Amino acid sequence: MDNVKIIYHKLKKIDKNLYIVGGFSREKILWSKNKGDIDLVTDATPDEMNQVLKIVWEVGKKYGTSIVSQWSETFEITTFRRDIGSINYRRPAKVEFTDSLQEDAQRRDFTCNAIYLNLETGEFIDPTWGIEDIQNKIIRFVWNIDDRIQEDALRILRCIRFKNRYWFVVADENYWDIFYQNIGVLKNIPVERIRQELDKILLHSSNAQAFADLKKIGFLKLFFPELECLDEYPWNKYHLEWDVWEHTKMCLEEMNIIVERENIVWKRKLILFWAMLFHDIWKAFTFTIWEDWKPHYYDHENIWAEVFKDTLVDRLKFSNDFKKKIHFMIKNHLRVLKIPTMKKIKARKLMMHEYFDDLLILWEADNKWRKSQELASFNEVFDMYANFKNILLTKTFLTGDDLMEKYPYLVGKEIWERLQQLNDQILVSD
Repeated sequence: MDNVKIIYHKLKKIDKNLYIVGGFSREKILWSKNKGDIDLVTDATPDEMNQVLKIVWEVGKKYGTSIVSQWSETFEITTFRRDIGSINYRRPAKVEFTDSLQEDAQRRDFTCNAIYLNLETGEFIDPTWGIEDIQNKIIRFVWNIDDRIQEDALRILRCIRFKNRYWFVVADENYWDIFYQNIGVLKNIPVERIRQELDKILLHSSNAQAFADLKKIGFLKLFFPELECLDEYPWNKYHLEWDVWEHTKMCLEEMNIIVERENIVWKRKLILFWAMLFHDIWKAFTFTIWEDWKPHYYDHENIWAEVFKDTLVDRLKFSNDFKKKIHFMIKNHLRVLKIPTMKKIKARKLMMHEYFDDLLILWEADNKWRKSQELASFNEVFDMYANFKNILLTKTFLTGDDLMEKYPYLVGKEIWERLQQLNDQILVSD
Protein backbone atom coordinates (compact mmCIF):
# COMPACT_ATOMS: atom_id res chain seq x y z
CA MET A 1 0.00 0.00 0.00
CA ASP A 2 2.99 2.34 0.43
CA ASN A 3 3.37 2.80 -3.33
CA VAL A 4 -0.37 3.46 -3.71
CA LYS A 5 -0.08 6.23 -1.14
CA ILE A 6 2.88 7.72 -3.05
CA ILE A 7 0.73 7.78 -6.22
CA TYR A 8 -2.07 9.36 -4.21
CA HIS A 9 0.20 12.18 -2.99
CA LYS A 10 1.57 12.77 -6.50
CA LEU A 11 -1.96 13.27 -7.83
CA LYS A 12 -2.84 15.56 -4.92
CA LYS A 13 -0.11 17.90 -6.16
CA ILE A 14 -2.34 18.66 -9.16
CA ASP A 15 -5.50 18.68 -7.02
CA LYS A 16 -6.67 15.25 -8.15
CA ASN A 17 -7.90 12.33 -6.04
CA LEU A 18 -7.18 8.62 -6.03
CA TYR A 19 -9.36 5.80 -4.70
CA ILE A 20 -9.21 2.00 -4.50
CA VAL A 21 -12.36 0.36 -5.86
CA GLY A 22 -13.67 -3.16 -6.41
CA GLY A 23 -12.07 -6.33 -5.10
CA PHE A 24 -9.79 -4.83 -2.47
CA SER A 25 -12.66 -2.94 -0.83
CA ARG A 26 -15.00 -5.92 -1.09
CA GLU A 27 -12.53 -8.33 0.53
CA LYS A 28 -11.70 -5.84 3.28
CA ILE A 29 -15.39 -5.52 4.22
CA LEU A 30 -15.71 -9.31 4.19
CA TRP A 31 -12.68 -9.62 6.51
CA SER A 32 -11.24 -12.00 3.94
CA LYS A 33 -7.67 -13.32 3.97
CA ASN A 34 -7.68 -12.68 0.23
CA LYS A 35 -6.65 -9.05 -0.27
CA GLY A 36 -8.24 -8.75 -3.72
CA ASP A 37 -6.95 -6.82 -6.72
CA ILE A 38 -5.95 -3.21 -6.17
CA ASP A 39 -7.87 -1.33 -8.87
CA LEU A 40 -7.29 2.41 -8.75
CA VAL A 41 -9.58 5.17 -10.02
CA THR A 42 -9.06 8.89 -10.22
CA ASP A 43 -10.70 12.09 -11.36
CA ALA A 44 -7.51 12.87 -13.33
CA THR A 45 -7.59 12.34 -17.10
CA PRO A 46 -4.85 10.24 -18.73
CA ASP A 47 -3.09 13.41 -19.88
CA GLU A 48 -3.21 14.84 -16.36
CA MET A 49 -1.87 11.58 -14.90
CA ASN A 50 1.02 11.83 -17.34
CA GLN A 51 2.12 15.06 -15.71
CA VAL A 52 3.03 13.48 -12.38
CA LEU A 53 3.06 9.69 -12.82
CA LYS A 54 5.25 7.27 -14.69
CA ILE A 55 2.93 5.81 -17.32
CA VAL A 56 4.45 2.59 -18.71
CA TRP A 57 1.51 1.59 -20.92
CA GLU A 58 -1.64 3.36 -21.98
CA VAL A 59 -3.43 0.05 -22.22
CA GLY A 60 -6.77 1.66 -23.04
CA LYS A 61 -6.33 5.39 -23.29
CA LYS A 62 -9.72 5.98 -24.90
CA TYR A 63 -11.26 4.14 -21.95
CA GLY A 64 -9.16 6.16 -19.50
CA THR A 65 -6.98 3.23 -18.36
CA SER A 66 -3.21 3.44 -17.85
CA ILE A 67 -0.58 1.20 -16.28
CA VAL A 68 1.49 3.19 -13.79
CA SER A 69 4.83 2.17 -12.33
CA GLN A 70 5.93 3.15 -8.84
CA TRP A 71 9.15 1.69 -7.40
CA SER A 72 9.03 -1.38 -9.69
CA GLU A 73 5.39 -2.06 -8.75
CA THR A 74 2.70 -1.51 -11.38
CA PHE A 75 -0.93 -0.50 -10.97
CA GLU A 76 -3.89 -0.07 -13.30
CA ILE A 77 -5.50 3.35 -12.93
CA THR A 78 -8.72 4.36 -14.67
CA THR A 79 -10.25 7.82 -14.97
CA PHE A 80 -13.79 8.31 -13.66
CA ARG A 81 -16.07 7.86 -16.65
CA ARG A 82 -19.54 7.33 -18.06
CA ASP A 83 -20.03 4.39 -20.44
CA ILE A 84 -22.44 5.04 -23.29
CA GLY A 85 -23.85 2.19 -25.39
CA SER A 86 -21.96 -1.03 -26.07
CA ILE A 87 -20.13 -2.89 -28.84
CA ASN A 88 -20.83 -6.64 -29.09
CA TYR A 89 -22.14 -6.71 -25.52
CA ARG A 90 -18.60 -6.32 -24.19
CA ARG A 91 -17.12 -2.82 -24.66
CA PRO A 92 -18.65 0.63 -24.31
CA ALA A 93 -19.39 2.27 -27.65
CA LYS A 94 -18.42 5.64 -26.22
CA VAL A 95 -16.70 6.86 -23.07
CA GLU A 96 -16.99 10.28 -21.45
CA PHE A 97 -14.60 11.25 -18.67
CA THR A 98 -16.12 12.80 -15.56
CA ASP A 99 -14.90 14.12 -12.24
CA SER A 100 -17.86 12.56 -10.42
CA LEU A 101 -17.32 9.43 -8.33
CA GLN A 102 -21.09 8.89 -8.22
CA GLU A 103 -21.29 8.80 -12.04
CA ASP A 104 -18.34 6.39 -12.17
CA ALA A 105 -20.12 4.07 -9.74
CA GLN A 106 -23.17 3.85 -12.01
CA ARG A 107 -21.22 2.06 -14.73
CA ARG A 108 -19.98 -0.74 -12.46
CA ASP A 109 -21.40 -4.26 -12.40
CA PHE A 110 -22.45 -5.06 -8.81
CA THR A 111 -22.95 -2.96 -5.71
CA CYS A 112 -20.30 -5.02 -3.88
CA ASN A 113 -17.78 -3.88 -6.52
CA ALA A 114 -18.76 -0.19 -6.42
CA ILE A 115 -17.29 0.62 -3.01
CA TYR A 116 -14.47 3.18 -3.00
CA LEU A 117 -11.75 3.41 -0.35
CA ASN A 118 -10.77 6.99 0.46
CA LEU A 119 -6.98 6.86 0.76
CA GLU A 120 -6.84 10.04 2.83
CA THR A 121 -9.32 9.05 5.55
CA GLY A 122 -9.36 5.25 5.22
CA GLU A 123 -13.16 5.38 5.03
CA PHE A 124 -15.41 3.79 2.43
CA ILE A 125 -17.53 5.75 -0.01
CA ASP A 126 -20.56 3.65 -0.91
CA PRO A 127 -22.84 5.36 -3.47
CA THR A 128 -24.79 2.18 -4.33
CA TRP A 129 -25.20 0.77 -0.79
CA GLY A 130 -22.88 -2.13 -1.51
CA ILE A 131 -21.74 -2.50 2.11
CA GLU A 132 -25.29 -3.24 3.21
CA ASP A 133 -25.63 -5.82 0.43
CA ILE A 134 -22.38 -7.50 1.47
CA GLN A 135 -23.50 -7.63 5.10
CA ASN A 136 -26.81 -9.15 4.00
CA LYS A 137 -25.06 -11.62 1.65
CA ILE A 138 -26.75 -10.22 -1.46
CA ILE A 139 -25.38 -9.91 -5.00
CA ARG A 140 -27.10 -6.98 -6.71
CA PHE A 141 -26.55 -5.32 -10.07
CA VAL A 142 -25.94 -1.58 -9.99
CA TRP A 143 -29.28 0.02 -10.84
CA ASN A 144 -30.79 -1.57 -13.98
CA ILE A 145 -29.80 -5.21 -14.56
CA ASP A 146 -30.80 -5.14 -18.26
CA ASP A 147 -28.54 -2.15 -18.92
CA ARG A 148 -25.62 -3.78 -17.11
CA ILE A 149 -25.96 -6.99 -19.14
CA GLN A 150 -26.28 -5.12 -22.44
CA GLU A 151 -23.08 -3.24 -21.57
CA ASP A 152 -21.19 -6.46 -20.80
CA ALA A 153 -22.86 -9.87 -21.16
CA LEU A 154 -20.01 -11.50 -19.28
CA ARG A 155 -21.56 -10.06 -16.13
CA ILE A 156 -24.02 -12.96 -16.19
CA LEU A 157 -21.17 -15.38 -15.50
CA ARG A 158 -19.54 -12.99 -13.06
CA CYS A 159 -22.79 -12.81 -11.09
CA ILE A 160 -22.92 -16.61 -10.85
CA ARG A 161 -19.28 -16.67 -9.77
CA PHE A 162 -19.61 -14.04 -7.05
CA LYS A 163 -22.92 -15.44 -5.79
CA ASN A 164 -21.39 -18.84 -5.16
CA ARG A 165 -17.94 -17.75 -4.09
CA TYR A 166 -19.33 -15.67 -1.23
CA TRP A 167 -22.48 -17.74 -0.59
CA PHE A 168 -24.63 -14.75 -1.56
CA VAL A 169 -28.20 -14.83 -2.83
CA VAL A 170 -29.42 -12.82 -5.81
CA ALA A 171 -31.14 -9.56 -4.95
CA ASP A 172 -34.24 -10.46 -6.95
CA GLU A 173 -35.52 -13.88 -8.03
CA ASN A 174 -36.33 -12.29 -11.40
CA TYR A 175 -32.59 -12.35 -12.09
CA TRP A 176 -32.88 -16.02 -13.04
CA ASP A 177 -35.47 -15.32 -15.74
CA ILE A 178 -33.47 -12.34 -17.01
CA PHE A 179 -30.32 -14.47 -17.25
CA TYR A 180 -32.22 -17.22 -19.08
CA GLN A 181 -33.73 -14.74 -21.55
CA ASN A 182 -30.37 -13.07 -22.22
CA ILE A 183 -28.05 -16.08 -22.20
CA GLY A 184 -27.79 -16.05 -26.00
CA VAL A 185 -25.92 -12.72 -26.01
CA LEU A 186 -22.90 -14.55 -24.57
CA LYS A 187 -22.36 -15.95 -28.07
CA ASN A 188 -21.06 -12.48 -28.94
CA ILE A 189 -18.25 -12.78 -26.39
CA PRO A 190 -14.88 -14.29 -27.42
CA VAL A 191 -14.69 -17.87 -26.16
CA GLU A 192 -11.35 -17.15 -24.48
CA ARG A 193 -13.05 -14.64 -22.16
CA ILE A 194 -15.87 -17.08 -21.38
CA ARG A 195 -13.35 -19.81 -20.58
CA GLN A 196 -11.46 -17.44 -18.26
CA GLU A 197 -14.64 -16.94 -16.25
CA LEU A 198 -15.28 -20.69 -16.20
CA ASP A 199 -11.69 -21.24 -15.04
CA LYS A 200 -12.31 -18.96 -12.06
CA ILE A 201 -15.57 -20.75 -11.29
CA LEU A 202 -13.90 -24.17 -11.42
CA LEU A 203 -11.00 -23.12 -9.20
CA HIS A 204 -13.28 -22.25 -6.29
CA SER A 205 -14.78 -24.83 -3.94
CA SER A 206 -18.30 -23.65 -4.85
CA ASN A 207 -17.86 -24.95 -8.42
CA ALA A 208 -20.51 -27.70 -8.24
CA GLN A 209 -23.26 -25.30 -7.16
CA ALA A 210 -22.07 -22.70 -9.67
CA PHE A 211 -22.42 -25.19 -12.52
CA ALA A 212 -25.87 -26.12 -11.24
CA ASP A 213 -26.73 -22.41 -11.57
CA LEU A 214 -25.22 -22.32 -15.08
CA LYS A 215 -27.49 -25.21 -16.02
CA LYS A 216 -30.46 -23.40 -14.49
CA ILE A 217 -29.98 -20.31 -16.68
CA GLY A 218 -29.50 -22.27 -19.92
CA PHE A 219 -25.75 -21.73 -20.23
CA LEU A 220 -24.94 -25.43 -20.51
CA LYS A 221 -27.65 -25.96 -23.11
CA LEU A 222 -26.05 -23.24 -25.23
CA PHE A 223 -22.35 -24.01 -24.76
CA PHE A 224 -22.14 -27.62 -23.49
CA PRO A 225 -25.26 -29.52 -24.56
CA GLU A 226 -23.37 -32.77 -23.80
CA LEU A 227 -23.32 -31.76 -20.12
CA GLU A 228 -26.83 -30.32 -20.13
CA CYS A 229 -28.51 -33.64 -20.81
CA LEU A 230 -26.60 -35.81 -18.30
CA ASP A 231 -29.45 -35.64 -15.76
CA GLU A 232 -31.51 -37.76 -18.16
CA TYR A 233 -29.15 -40.74 -17.82
CA PRO A 234 -29.23 -43.02 -14.76
CA TRP A 235 -26.36 -44.47 -12.80
CA ASN A 236 -26.07 -48.17 -12.09
CA LYS A 237 -26.41 -50.10 -8.85
CA TYR A 238 -22.78 -49.57 -7.81
CA HIS A 239 -23.21 -45.82 -7.26
CA LEU A 240 -24.98 -43.70 -4.65
CA GLU A 241 -25.86 -41.02 -7.19
CA TRP A 242 -29.12 -41.07 -9.11
CA ASP A 243 -27.93 -39.79 -12.50
CA VAL A 244 -24.73 -38.87 -14.34
CA TRP A 245 -25.18 -35.13 -13.72
CA GLU A 246 -25.42 -35.67 -9.96
CA HIS A 247 -22.35 -37.89 -10.22
CA THR A 248 -20.43 -35.14 -12.04
CA LYS A 249 -21.27 -32.53 -9.40
CA MET A 250 -20.36 -34.91 -6.57
CA CYS A 251 -17.04 -35.62 -8.30
CA LEU A 252 -16.28 -31.88 -8.41
CA GLU A 253 -17.02 -31.65 -4.69
CA GLU A 254 -14.72 -34.59 -3.98
CA MET A 255 -12.01 -33.05 -6.17
CA ASN A 256 -12.22 -29.87 -4.06
CA ILE A 257 -11.30 -31.94 -1.00
CA ILE A 258 -8.43 -33.74 -2.73
CA VAL A 259 -6.73 -30.69 -4.26
CA GLU A 260 -6.89 -28.97 -0.86
CA ARG A 261 -5.44 -32.05 0.83
CA GLU A 262 -2.63 -32.37 -1.72
CA ASN A 263 -1.98 -28.61 -1.87
CA ILE A 264 -2.06 -28.68 -5.68
CA VAL A 265 -0.99 -25.52 -7.54
CA TRP A 266 -3.51 -23.64 -9.67
CA LYS A 267 -2.54 -24.73 -13.21
CA ARG A 268 -2.48 -28.42 -12.35
CA LYS A 269 -5.67 -27.92 -10.34
CA LEU A 270 -7.40 -26.33 -13.32
CA ILE A 271 -6.56 -29.27 -15.58
CA LEU A 272 -7.91 -31.68 -12.97
CA PHE A 273 -11.20 -29.78 -12.67
CA TRP A 274 -11.75 -29.55 -16.42
CA ALA A 275 -11.00 -33.27 -16.75
CA MET A 276 -13.39 -34.01 -13.87
CA LEU A 277 -16.15 -31.91 -15.41
CA PHE A 278 -15.80 -33.65 -18.77
CA HIS A 279 -14.80 -37.21 -17.86
CA ASP A 280 -18.27 -38.77 -18.29
CA ILE A 281 -19.72 -36.34 -20.80
CA TRP A 282 -20.15 -38.96 -23.54
CA LYS A 283 -22.30 -41.27 -21.44
CA ALA A 284 -25.34 -39.56 -22.95
CA PHE A 285 -24.32 -40.91 -26.36
CA THR A 286 -23.35 -44.46 -25.34
CA PHE A 287 -26.33 -45.27 -23.12
CA THR A 288 -27.79 -48.75 -23.62
CA ILE A 289 -29.91 -51.23 -21.68
CA TRP A 290 -28.46 -54.72 -21.87
CA GLU A 291 -30.09 -58.10 -21.28
CA ASP A 292 -29.57 -57.67 -17.53
CA TRP A 293 -31.91 -54.64 -17.68
CA LYS A 294 -29.20 -52.39 -16.27
CA PRO A 295 -27.86 -49.18 -17.81
CA HIS A 296 -24.48 -49.43 -19.54
CA TYR A 297 -22.19 -46.88 -21.18
CA TYR A 298 -19.83 -49.15 -23.02
CA ASP A 299 -16.62 -47.56 -24.38
CA HIS A 300 -17.76 -44.02 -23.49
CA GLU A 301 -14.27 -43.06 -22.34
CA ASN A 302 -12.50 -44.01 -25.59
CA ILE A 303 -15.09 -42.52 -27.93
CA TRP A 304 -15.33 -39.33 -25.89
CA ALA A 305 -11.55 -38.92 -25.64
CA GLU A 306 -11.33 -38.71 -29.42
CA VAL A 307 -14.36 -36.42 -29.74
CA PHE A 308 -12.86 -34.16 -27.06
CA LYS A 309 -9.56 -33.96 -28.90
CA ASP A 310 -11.19 -33.25 -32.26
CA THR A 311 -14.05 -30.90 -31.34
CA LEU A 312 -14.33 -29.61 -27.79
CA VAL A 313 -10.72 -28.45 -27.70
CA ASP A 314 -11.47 -26.07 -30.58
CA ARG A 315 -14.67 -24.95 -28.90
CA LEU A 316 -12.79 -23.88 -25.76
CA LYS A 317 -9.42 -22.93 -27.30
CA PHE A 318 -7.46 -25.08 -24.86
CA SER A 319 -3.67 -25.02 -25.09
CA ASN A 320 -1.87 -28.12 -26.40
CA ASP A 321 -0.68 -28.87 -22.85
CA PHE A 322 -4.24 -28.86 -21.52
CA LYS A 323 -5.45 -30.91 -24.46
CA LYS A 324 -2.85 -33.67 -23.99
CA LYS A 325 -3.39 -34.04 -20.26
CA ILE A 326 -7.18 -33.92 -20.29
CA HIS A 327 -7.32 -36.32 -23.25
CA PHE A 328 -5.11 -38.82 -21.39
CA MET A 329 -7.21 -38.65 -18.22
CA ILE A 330 -10.53 -39.01 -20.04
CA LYS A 331 -9.28 -41.98 -22.04
CA ASN A 332 -7.73 -43.80 -19.07
CA HIS A 333 -9.95 -42.91 -16.12
CA LEU A 334 -11.47 -46.42 -15.98
CA ARG A 335 -8.16 -48.27 -16.46
CA VAL A 336 -6.88 -47.44 -12.97
CA LEU A 337 -9.47 -49.76 -11.43
CA LYS A 338 -8.08 -52.60 -13.58
CA ILE A 339 -4.43 -52.21 -12.50
CA PRO A 340 -4.56 -55.09 -9.94
CA THR A 341 -5.66 -57.51 -12.69
CA MET A 342 -3.49 -56.14 -15.51
CA LYS A 343 -0.39 -57.85 -16.81
CA LYS A 344 2.63 -56.53 -14.91
CA ILE A 345 4.16 -54.79 -17.94
CA LYS A 346 0.90 -53.06 -18.80
CA ALA A 347 0.20 -51.93 -15.23
CA ARG A 348 3.73 -50.64 -14.68
CA LYS A 349 3.83 -48.74 -17.97
CA LEU A 350 0.58 -47.02 -17.04
CA MET A 351 1.95 -46.14 -13.57
CA MET A 352 5.12 -44.76 -15.20
CA HIS A 353 3.20 -42.33 -17.39
CA GLU A 354 4.05 -38.68 -16.69
CA TYR A 355 0.36 -37.87 -16.09
CA PHE A 356 -0.40 -40.88 -13.89
CA ASP A 357 -0.40 -38.95 -10.60
CA ASP A 358 -3.14 -36.70 -11.96
CA LEU A 359 -5.01 -39.70 -13.36
CA LEU A 360 -4.91 -41.30 -9.91
CA ILE A 361 -6.41 -38.15 -8.36
CA LEU A 362 -9.16 -38.10 -10.99
CA TRP A 363 -9.87 -41.77 -10.37
CA GLU A 364 -10.09 -41.23 -6.61
CA ALA A 365 -12.58 -38.36 -6.98
CA ASP A 366 -14.56 -40.34 -9.57
CA ASN A 367 -14.99 -43.38 -7.36
CA LYS A 368 -15.38 -42.07 -3.80
CA TRP A 369 -19.16 -42.16 -4.19
CA ARG A 370 -19.38 -45.81 -5.08
CA LYS A 371 -21.08 -48.11 -2.58
CA SER A 372 -18.65 -49.16 0.15
CA GLN A 373 -18.38 -52.77 -1.01
CA GLU A 374 -17.15 -51.51 -4.37
CA LEU A 375 -14.23 -49.58 -2.86
CA ALA A 376 -12.10 -52.58 -1.90
CA SER A 377 -9.69 -52.00 -4.79
CA PHE A 378 -8.86 -48.45 -3.60
CA ASN A 379 -6.21 -49.41 -1.08
CA GLU A 380 -4.89 -52.14 -3.34
CA VAL A 381 -4.20 -49.69 -6.18
CA PHE A 382 -2.60 -47.09 -3.90
CA ASP A 383 -0.43 -49.75 -2.24
CA MET A 384 0.64 -51.14 -5.61
CA TYR A 385 1.63 -47.67 -6.83
CA ALA A 386 3.56 -46.82 -3.66
CA ASN A 387 5.39 -50.15 -3.87
CA PHE A 388 6.12 -49.66 -7.58
CA LYS A 389 7.62 -46.19 -6.98
CA ASN A 390 10.06 -47.75 -4.52
CA ILE A 391 10.92 -50.51 -7.01
CA LEU A 392 11.46 -47.90 -9.72
CA LEU A 393 14.16 -46.22 -7.63
CA THR A 394 16.25 -49.39 -7.88
CA LYS A 395 16.09 -49.64 -11.68
CA THR A 396 18.42 -48.21 -14.31
CA PHE A 397 17.06 -48.17 -17.84
CA LEU A 398 19.19 -48.36 -20.97
CA THR A 399 19.77 -45.37 -23.21
CA GLY A 400 20.35 -45.30 -26.94
CA ASP A 401 24.09 -44.92 -26.34
CA ASP A 402 24.09 -47.99 -24.07
CA LEU A 403 22.37 -49.99 -26.79
CA MET A 404 24.71 -48.93 -29.60
CA GLU A 405 27.71 -49.84 -27.48
CA LYS A 406 26.31 -53.32 -26.97
CA TYR A 407 24.69 -53.79 -30.41
CA PRO A 408 26.59 -51.55 -32.87
CA TYR A 409 25.19 -53.40 -35.87
CA LEU A 410 21.57 -52.34 -35.25
CA VAL A 411 20.11 -49.69 -37.57
CA GLY A 412 16.92 -47.64 -37.90
CA LYS A 413 13.78 -49.14 -36.42
CA GLU A 414 15.74 -52.08 -34.99
CA ILE A 415 17.40 -49.75 -32.47
CA TRP A 416 14.12 -48.52 -31.02
CA GLU A 417 12.55 -52.01 -30.97
CA ARG A 418 15.51 -53.61 -29.18
CA LEU A 419 15.75 -50.72 -26.71
CA GLN A 420 12.06 -51.05 -25.86
CA GLN A 421 12.39 -54.84 -25.51
CA LEU A 422 15.33 -54.65 -23.10
CA ASN A 423 13.85 -51.85 -21.02
CA ASP A 424 10.57 -53.76 -20.77
CA GLN A 425 12.53 -56.69 -19.33
CA ILE A 426 14.13 -54.36 -16.79
CA LEU A 427 10.73 -52.88 -15.93
CA VAL A 428 9.06 -56.20 -15.05
CA SER A 429 12.01 -57.71 -13.19
CA ASP A 430 11.89 -57.55 -9.36
